[in-house]
Amino acid sequence: MIQNIQIQNIATYTNPVSINPRKINFFYGSNGSGKTTLSNFLGLDTFQDGCNVTWEDGRKLPVLVYNKKFVEDNFVENKTISGIFTLGQASKEAQEFISEQRKEANECAKLIETHTRSRDKVAQEIDKLTSDFEETCWTVQQKYGSKFSEALSGYRGSKKAFRIKCLQEYPNIDNDNPPVLKDIEQLYNIAFSKERETYLFYNEIDTEDVIKNEECTLLGKRISGSAETPIGTFIEFLHNSDWVKQGITYAAKSEGKCPYCQQVLPKVIQQDIEEFFDEVYKKECALIRDFERQYKSFTDALLSQLKNISDNPILLLDYILFKAEVEVLTALIDANKSNIQNKIAMPATKVNIDSIVPIVKRINTIIAGYNAEIKKNNNIVQNQSNEKERCQKLLWQYFACELRNSIQQYQKGFDGKMRGLNVITNKITEQSEKEIKHKKLIADKEETLTSVVPTVNAINGILKRFGFDGFELAENPSEKATYKIIRPDGSNAKKTLSEGEYNFVTFLYFYHLIYGSKDKTGIATDKVVVVDDPISSLDSNVLFIISTLVRTILNGCIDEDKGIKQVFIMTHNVYFHKEVSFLGSRKKYPTTYTAYWVVKKANNISDIIFYEENPIQTSYELLWAELKDVEYHQRVTLFNTLRRILEYYFNIIGGMDYEKCIDQFEGEDKIICKALISCINDGSHFISDDFVMSYESGTMENYIRVFKLIFENMGHGSHYRMMIGQAESILEAAYTSVD
Repeated sequence: MIQNIQIQNIATYTNPVSINPRKINFFYGSNGSGKTTLSNFLGLDTFQDGCNVTWEDGRKLPVLVYNKKFVEDNFVENKTISGIFTLGQASKEAQEFISEQRKEANECAKLIETHTRSRDKVAQEIDKLTSDFEETCWTVQQKYGSKFSEALSGYRGSKKAFRIKCLQEYPNIDNDNPPVLKDIEQLYNIAFSKERETYLFYNEIDTEDVIKNEECTLLGKRISGSAETPIGTFIEFLHNSDWVKQGITYAAKSEGKCPYCQQVLPKVIQQDIEEFFDEVYKKECALIRDFERQYKSFTDALLSQLKNISDNPILLLDYILFKAEVEVLTALIDANKSNIQNKIAMPATKVNIDSIVPIVKRINTIIAGYNAEIKKNNNIVQNQSNEKERCQKLLWQYFACELRNSIQQYQKGFDGKMRGLNVITNKITEQSEKEIKHKKLIADKEETLTSVVPTVNAINGILKRFGFDGFELAENPSEKATYKIIRPDGSNAKKTLSEGEYNFVTFLYFYHLIYGSKDKTGIATDKVVVVDDPISSLDSNVLFIISTLVRTILNGCIDEDKGIKQVFIMTHNVYFHKEVSFLGSRKKYPTTYTAYWVVKKANNISDIIFYEENPIQTSYELLWAELKDVEYHQRVTLFNTLRRILEYYFNIIGGMDYEKCIDQFEGEDKIICKALISCINDGSHFISDDFVMSYESGTMENYIRVFKLIFENMGHGSHYRMMIGQAESILEAAYTSVD
């Protein structure tokens, strides 16, 4: 499934929007709020900067999107309609075979996923075991390194190299006659005498260690608090979590006042803000601090290693270029450290550090040149070399004896975990081969049994049952595996379909495409389905059948049938939303795999709000909710919202004597009242329609005031207060002197 969607700088999605969808997703939003932009976005294969779709386990599935673009792509005037291959009703045995193979393939995929997680866990345990053992080995180097520094050249700057060398020498130790430290010291003083004419090779920097110690994905991430609370949402909207975090310490000393504006703080505001910075925030901040310590420790050791080269020059070598490169490296490391400290100070700020690898490679090139010169010099000297080798061999054997118990414990744990890792890897390979086998059996069976005819029969059957007798779908004799829309007399009907007919047949085509394929194979392919506003200019019967078909898609997703892994349903129609967002007997879809989203647009900027429970109630309640939502509703449609509330309540529920109502007002208020009420007759009489009326004359303040007085004067003030609730003062304040 899709685990995360990130969209920004596309159409009205100006600000970054990130959502984590579930298996079943219902999106509600008015026309123009940004639903179709989102559905088009989900159908893309590549994304611009700042946008992305993250798939579970990185496994991308085909996304079938029904929206205006789908209709245009498949039903344009001069384009043939691609046929949909299905197995047909007569291939029951084949369907059962394919269904069984699909189940087997899905089981293989689940096992692969499980084994992969296990493999990654064991790999992490091996890394941890190795890292701990490496630290144990390093204590020996720290204990003896300075005393035998020249004998350990090439190993003192790398924990990894030191560990590997200890493991290599362990099989060579003589338990009956172990090396004596005093004898090794005497040999060292002779072999590595200062009077010698040979020189030690310089240790090149391990670029893999450099890359590993530069990795920290949190640097480029905005670390902020939890947006699950109202104040969290507000802070996230303002993108000022760092500023708020700094204010927490000052607030404790400000005697109940805001440390910035000096206004009195509610008693719980400090607690609410502190809860915003939750455990995840603290954990990520701690990880950044850990990374700073790691980076500092690593780079300090690296610079110390290079400084050691500069401080102990060999006379036959030129160090001018080397020192210049080290200065460049030091400056870059200092800049990176500064950026990391800025990240610690302001976690919500994205920072990055520049890699030092290019400079390290240049330094390694210089060191390689030095070593070549040293090799030439050392070839002259023979006698001391033999003694050095013997000294080094005894020294490493001594280290291996010191670490004997730790090495035995490490090898036992390492070997056991590697055996487990190999077993898991073999299981992954085995299940992968089985999955490929099952998919090939499905493809082979589909290749021999699929046809475009069953789809024609299925769609035509639905059309006739719902009274669409003026046209039908037919195979195109002039182009194999394509369709055409014809009238009863055989003439082409594609150009003359009504909007309702056109929308109905295109959705039926999309519905059958979910369970079929435009190719002979691929019918059983896993997929994600997106349905964007299939309801438009359709009568109640067609609304019912489309709602039923959408519920069938949803149930298929829940039952993991026909490869439907995830579903996105988007609409502006309250009736359709209510119909499809309930299971049979009006039961709700379980919240464990169902998410509800409201797409809103304010100031021409779209946003997507998550809800655990279905936020869409009746149309009447929705109108009041729209009126109270000052942040998002548009001024130009406010008049229309007021009119529709009055229409529904007085004209349909309570009844209204229009003239009596108007006579309750005088002067300008009477004109406003008449405008509001007169539009009841002029406008739509259906609460679920999409009619929009906007008025530019008059002030919003007067409209709100007269709207309230209509309820009061007609004896329904209690109903107004019940519906508007605590939002009354906010609503009035929002439009006071706004013009």
